[in-house]
Amino acid sequence: MSLKYKVNINHVGLESADKAYGGFLDAYSFKDTHFNIWFEEYKKLILSKMGKEYFPIYRMADGEYRFLMGRKYNFYKKPLWKELIAVTAEKLRIKNPDKWKTSWGEEYAPEKVKQLRQDLIENIKYISQKGQLACYFNENGLNAFVEYNKYLTSFFAKHNITFNSSNYIPFHFVCGLLVRPGWEAFYKNRTILVVTGSDDNSEPKIKNTLLKLGVNEVLFLRISKKASMEEIINLDTLNKPIDLCLVAAGIGSAHILKQLEPLNTVVLDIGGYINCYIDNNSSQHGGIFKLPH
Repeated sequence: MSLKYKVNINHVGLESADKAYGGFLDAYSFKDTHFNIWFEEYKKLILSKMGKEYFPIYRMADGEYRFLMGRKYNFYKKPLWKELIAVTAEKLRIKNPDKWKTSWGEEYAPEKVKQLRQDLIENIKYISQKGQLACYFNENGLNAFVEYNKYLTSFFAKHNITFNSSNYIPFHFVCGLLVRPGWEAFYKNRTILVVTGSDDNSEPKIKNTLLKLGVNEVLFLRISKKASMEEIINLDTLNKPIDLCLVAAGIGSAHILKQLEPLNTVVLDIGGYINCYIDNNSSQHGGIFKLPH
């Protein structure tokens, strides 16, 4: 790995991440820095681009990595024999690694996966040049998802994906913007577009939550709940400036983020955090991300 520094990010959320991640949560970094400095620089950058410039941020963790690179052995998992059998079955194609159903609910036909994977790589490449990649590139006390750490930078290099100190941020920083002190700047008097697989039940809940947080107006763009990587969106109904786009579309968020470029604003991939707007008592990532207060 070319990222030789590690920065402790235990305080990236409302609750200390050490409780959720087995004692500590560190993020790899290109620079020798401190969490507060790194995060505040990031927050300042995002605020400077809201409503002014297309700036997409795509979060990548185990789901994205597995789709792109296949399953890797995590020798810390217990019982280890189950891990060895499951991963080996896919590597030997005893179990079809192209048969996909994600934790988000996306389902893609095996015969489409090869092309969708290439499309995703191209979308990530584009986002890396226009915005940032929020990568789960961590060490933690649970050794959760650390199996991809040694493969990530070489994968990016192989596919000519830009990856440097300017366009990489830790995975958890995105939701940190929306919960840490200063969160009000992302909501108060803002016009926010929510792009997700919403419906008549979830949209009023999301809207009411955002209005309570100080948002001026909430707009929605509904997309497929199961096939966001194949979704073609229509922006013709949006006839007013957008301050911030919040996208929750699983692995396919990269495909959605790219299509939102005409809105000329910050586009955040918030993933499962959307559930906190739907159910105000819910939390994400072991409880470290909840609604701000």
